[in-house]
Amino acid sequence: MRIQFLGTAAAEAQPGLFCDCPTCTYARKHGGKDIRTRSQSLVDDTLLIDFSADTMDHCIRFGMNLSTISHCLITHSHGDHLYLTDLDMRMPGFSNMGEDKPFHLYGSEGVMQEVQKHLEKVSENAKTYIHCHVLPLYKTVPVGEHLVTALKAVHGGREDFRFYMIENQEGKRLLYAHDTDYFCDEVWEYFEKTKPYFHFVSLDCTEANLPWMHYTGHMNLENTGKVKDRLIAMGCADEKTVFCCNHFSHNGIDVLYDTFSKLAGEKGFSVSYDGMTAEF
Repeated sequence: MRIQFLGTAAAEAQPGLFCDCPTCTYARKHGGKDIRTRSQSLVDDTLLIDFSADTMDHCIRFGMNLSTISHCLITHSHGDHLYLTDLDMRMPGFSNMGEDKPFHLYGSEGVMQEVQKHLEKVSENAKTYIHCHVLPLYKTVPVGEHLVTALKAVHGGREDFRFYMIENQEGKRLLYAHDTDYFCDEVWEYFEKTKPYFHFVSLDCTEANLPWMHYTGHMNLENTGKVKDRLIAMGCADEKTVFCCNHFSHNGIDVLYDTFSKLAGEKGFSVSYDGMTAEF
């Protein structure tokens, strides 16, 4: 199984468009792994996770060709994870692809309704080119070449936020948990009941080494460590599991790549960067 992290930042990216904080100033000057675009990943070159505002940039920088990708999981409707305007580019006149290979989107009922309302304003034939699928929570369903289980995320607000468990045909399993706080009880109960084993776990670490969390919806290194320890204690992971911190904000503490990699490494985590790939 292979994951490529295309964008590894929170909504404001890094450097932030209007920000001159020390982190953003350093990122602008030094570039490299401290340039972070909005969140998106690609699994086995066939399954997208989220359709961010930086999808076009990811196509150019990393050679991703959306005409060869048919399936995309959406975690929630926030613009850094679902940029509706770029879905218009799949319509005739913007694309020469026909209706024989539609683009499939998967997510909660509310998010799929939001997508459909947008597409109806674009074209009366939009449903021919983009198909929306509702994924029920805690039910494993086939999505292209993979098996996907939607899990309830804790992200504040009224939306039905999701994160995902993804399994390939060889039985390798990825847990991709972003834009979520420490997991809710029903997720832990599901893991306790089903005992999935994860070969790779990617966890939200938006605030990096910030010693406190002042709002609900994301995690810092302390909380990702608690998730890691609990997964291992439950038998859902072990010393062979790769744990990775992902999804960073310039407002976090010690968030620059070289600094945070050392701190996260001490707790058994690797740290993502734009373009990073991992095979497991």
